[in-house]
Amino acid sequence: MTTDTRLSFLRFVDFINSADPSIGETVIAPEAAFLTPFSPEPLRGLPGYLQILTIMRSAFSDIQWSIDRIVVEGDTVAARFELRGTHDGEFLGVPATGRTVVANASNFYRFDEGLIIDEVGQPDVLSILGQIGALPPTLG
Repeated sequence: MTTDTRLSFLRFVDFINSADPSIGETVIAPEAAFLTPFSPEPLRGLPGYLQILTIMRSAFSDIQWSIDRIVVEGDTVAARFELRGTHDGEFLGVPATGRTVVANASNFYRFDEGLIIDEVGQPDVLSILGQIGALPPTLG
């Protein structure tokens, strides 16, 4: 079971790096719930995750996620990603700066029969905002 879950998760990483919906269909359950700081309510299924990718790719068109750490326990995956991209579009109201952003995200996924049924995602939005100049300089 762990190997199958790991392989499904690695396919999911291929999906987020390519934004190819045909890959997403193979790893996301239709009723999957995605908890993200970009929406007060869970986003649902493949269309919901494509919304997340649209938010990120419209601001960082070359964004890529690489796995820093992964733990698989039964049907659950805990992953820490490094995300990297060029801020070439608006992000949370901040116009493009052309800066390269490198940040982390810590996410938990639950799988059922090889499909993601829920994700709790925590990208380091504060770090991203700091790198694109959206935060005041530190005092001191």
